[in-house]
Amino acid sequence: MSRRRTRKVNKTRPKTRSRKLGGGGILKQAGEVAGAAVAGLLKLIAPLKPLLLRGLAWAWQSRDVRRVAGVTGGAAVLVCLCWVMLGNLGSTARYTIDPARIELTAEPSWATGELAVRVKAEIEIGLRDSLSDLTATSAFDDDVMSVVSERIERNAWVQRVVRIDRRFPTGSEGTASLQPTIEVRRPALLVESPDCFSVVDGEGVVLPLTIKRDAEELKQFRSGLTDTLHIVRGVDGKAPAAGTIWKSEQLQAALSMERVVRRAQLDKSMPIEAIELVGVPQRADDRGRVFYPPDGAVVLIPDARSLPDTRVIWGRPPVHASTLELSANDKLDELKRHLDKPDSLPGARIDLRRRGT
Repeated sequence: MSRRRTRKVNKTRPKTRSRKLGGGGILKQAGEVAGAAVAGLLKLIAPLKPLLLRGLAWAWQSRDVRRVAGVTGGAAVLVCLCWVMLGNLGSTARYTIDPARIELTAEPSWATGELAVRVKAEIEIGLRDSLSDLTATSAFDDDVMSVVSERIERNAWVQRVVRIDRRFPTGSEGTASLQPTIEVRRPALLVESPDCFSVVDGEGVVLPLTIKRDAEELKQFRSGLTDTLHIVRGVDGKAPAAGTIWKSEQLQAALSMERVVRRAQLDKSMPIEAIELVGVPQRADDRGRVFYPPDGAVVLIPDARSLPDTRVIWGRPPVHASTLELSANDKLDELKRHLDKPDSLPGARIDLRRRGT
């Protein structure tokens, strides 16, 4: 009888292999999710398919819709053609702008004769120098206009760029060019210092122009001006660099007084030689308040040739006006009352801070 062989069966659970998803697996899962989303969307709008087809058929049968579609398509084609044409023209030499050769004209309307020629030349030389490092570019590039405008307005003489005209060649010769129109700053005051006079405009910006403390040079400078330029005395400190604002309460006081003198045309009845600041504070406190000492005032000094030794004590200027003094208009009325008596003006001390003085 044969012996039966038996084999022991291993009943342990087979080992399972774990596998991490790599980059390809993640992309595959993302694709499956996106496909499922698209399929769900198509299934959702499937009931609306007849309605959509009906709407498209109606739109195509409508004359107005076809007209709008035709105009829109034609405009798109025209825009594409223009874009291609501008690209081709912009690459040619005739339609290339060299910023170093921009036509610049800076006319100082406040000056005449030799002074006007000198100032005009200085402004244009400075402007060309500020544009010299710009590279040539297409005349159709709008960015070059903003860059040129920004460079020009950095000049201390330039108040603003009014506009920039872009000129294209019309004949067989010539090239494209830019023609900026510039507003030049206008002097408002001559600020006296120990060795020279600094020139500032109505905003307190220091201009790149100084005059020596020499009577003949000052007279020659004034002869080239179209309007009278008053001298300011009593501004402390050194003038900042040209093109920056002179931040001083003393200068603001003088500028506000200058505006009153010009508005009232005071030089016609009483030529003013200088505006003198007596005890006017140079700085305001932390709250912006300016405290005057009891004797602090702005004094108008008339021309010594017509009114020798005459002084007009204005008091606080408009920018620092006080309710304890007369208003600017009341002070002008008081001054007019004195001007009606010209025989009493030479050597007089006219105090406009209070009535009847």
